[in-house]
Amino acid sequence: MMLRILRNALIGMVVLGFAGTALAQDWEGGDVAPAEESSAPSEEATVGGGDKPISVGLLLGYGISFEDGPNIWGLGFGLRGGYNIDAIFLGARFVYYLGESEEVLGAEFSANLWELGIEGGYDIPVGPVIIRPGLGLGIANVSIDVEASPLVAAAGGGSASETNPYLALGGSVLYDIDEQFFVGGDMRLQFVFGDGGDGTALIILANGGMRF
Repeated sequence: MMLRILRNALIGMVVLGFAGTALAQDWEGGDVAPAEESSAPSEEATVGGGDKPISVGLLLGYGISFEDGPNIWGLGFGLRGGYNIDAIFLGARFVYYLGESEEVLGAEFSANLWELGIEGGYDIPVGPVIIRPGLGLGIANVSIDVEASPLVAAAGGGSASETNPYLALGGSVLYDIDEQFFVGGDMRLQFVFGDGGDGTALIILANGGMRF
């Protein structure tokens, strides 16, 4: 039995020697070892924009109201700017929403909203993208115009506006095209607190911009 063990060990050493020689020849010939290929680092997004912490971007999207009556959000567009302190993002935004019109008892009701606020978030790299959960605070101005039909002149007409505070909870997903340009998307649940009633909406916005 001892002779069999020694023989098997000798055969194994010879096989390993040939395999090692072949791998060494492949390496010297410029081939990359499979183990080294698998250990190559994957691309990961840079937190805080690297050496370009200032960002300015455009916003475009839609707000879906959860309240009865005309949708005061609707199609929206605006601007956002901010500054990164490492992974912490601090910024401001302005978005104007076109709202919606609705006919009630022969009178045309049109309502829309604009918002101005500040926001903060925390950048988390997930592969090639940044996920930024955040919180927004600001003011929202709601405008309502009423245009009465000639058949319902008694309904009268006119316009009114009201400015109230809002709170927004949500986040962003950002992808850096290169060191300067980025694209992404926002989703947030927004609450407007008013004396005449509160408003709630789900807002989805695409965004894109530049870093400085």
